[in-house]
Amino acid sequence: MSETLSIATANSKSPTQTLKEIIGAVVSTACRSRADELYRSPTSSPRGIRDKAIMAWLKRRSLHEGSSEFFERLHLDFWATDGGEEFADNCDHRFEDLFLKKQSEDFDALKKVWNEVGPKQIVEFGCSSGKLTNYLATNLDGVQSATGIEINRAQVESNRKSTSFDPRVRFECADASNWLNENALPETLFVTNGGVLEYFHRERLNEMLARIVEESKPAIFFASEPVAVDHDWANSKESVPFGEELSFSHNYTDLFESNGFAILHQRSVDFGQWTMVCTIAVAN
Repeated sequence: MSETLSIATANSKSPTQTLKEIIGAVVSTACRSRADELYRSPTSSPRGIRDKAIMAWLKRRSLHEGSSEFFERLHLDFWATDGGEEFADNCDHRFEDLFLKKQSEDFDALKKVWNEVGPKQIVEFGCSSGKLTNYLATNLDGVQSATGIEINRAQVESNRKSTSFDPRVRFECADASNWLNENALPETLFVTNGGVLEYFHRERLNEMLARIVEESKPAIFFASEPVAVDHDWANSKESVPFGEELSFSHNYTDLFESNGFAILHQRSVDFGQWTMVCTIAVAN
């Protein structure tokens, strides 16, 4: 397990980081309007010394103040822009190298739950290249439709142009929460894989899961998400920033159970440099 994927890493500071934050605090005071603008609409790729200094300060201040909404806005900017495209280009191999090779036990458990609950459609949030969406559509029995939701428009357009997908698979460019509010249907399998829920703060996830319980029962949620190595679920239900990118380590047991789901399968999966927790939860 990589030490970088920890709560301690998120809170640690090197001398260089400390200097950047001091400079950022001074620059933020001198350029208050720009600092306020970047707080409301943070950028994951700041340009110029001024914006880089301000963003360094804003991230540290938000970490200390527990401003989870700021980090969610920051992550949204990353995934909707060039960062999301670069991730797809560099990490597309993870479906074959990680999911297919290391999560067959989780997929077997999902097939069993799928057959017992009998949903009709699949919705994958943060589908990236759509490989998992297509795999599920073609390897689960009786799928009527499969929708991949992706915030990065360039990735969605690329997926739509591809001829490699099953005809039941389609892709939508949308924020997962907004899409769910407008399109939730009963008898749905919801999926996140490889790190999607980690970019939503806990309050928004509570709203999303409550929406599923209200509108989509019976529903299954298959979530494979990274967690901080030092997140003690037995003593902490809080969602906390972790790692260098300051995404959220959630207590997935509490997240699903407190929102009306029953957990039928949960397993930690060692991916070498990080650990995923795979959860299969059902709302009936």
